[in-house]
Amino acid sequence: MATMKAALEAKEETKRLLKGLPGVSGVGVTWDKKGEPCVRVNIDYEISEESRKKIPSSVRGIPILTEKVGRILAE
Repeated sequence: MATMKAALEAKEETKRLLKGLPGVSGVGVTWDKKGEPCVRVNIDYEISEESRKKIPSSVRGIPILTEKVGRILAE
């Protein structure tokens, strides 16, 4: 069972890995369907296939879930 601490460490590593990757709008921590902590990567609806392929399925053994959320803009 993954711990929240491990998920937070994987989140920080994921942020470093994906920094500047077009189409990624955020990285956070969430829970999967089994209630296990995991990393969540928010992606734009228009993310390129090239960028999408660069998102790993896990980091440090912690699964990564992606969710299309659209572009997030600051006001």
